[in-house]
Amino acid sequence: MGRIGAFIKFLALVSEAIFLQFTHVVGLLGFAAAAALGWYRKPSWLVPILAVALGVLSDKLFSGGVVDMLEKAHKAEERGGFLIVVYFVICAVGYVAGAYGRAHFFNDAEPLPLAKPVSKLRRKK
Repeated sequence: MGRIGAFIKFLALVSEAIFLQFTHVVGLLGFAAAAALGWYRKPSWLVPILAVALGVLSDKLFSGGVVDMLEKAHKAEERGGFLIVVYFVICAVGYVAGAYGRAHFFNDAEPLPLAKPVSKLRRKK
């Protein structure tokens, strides 16, 4: 199996790990936090910081339980660096989704009419 096969296996492993992190709800919270960063136009350099923080938090707090469902993803998640890669993917997709959602949410909205300056009241003669 060549490089393409190894890359496909890696993508399958990452997608399984993302599924497991969403079942722990921490992945869902990371996605929502990154989407909020994108929605409110926060700088993109916050995404790796959020990914590292959530990866370390998930590595320290959650071990076993639901993770045992998929054995290969569980073995890969025992390495701390792999969780950081998984959370980087989750946060990057969340950031792009938030920014894209904001751009298209306000793009389709009707603009407010321009305010006309109020003229001075005419005096009655």
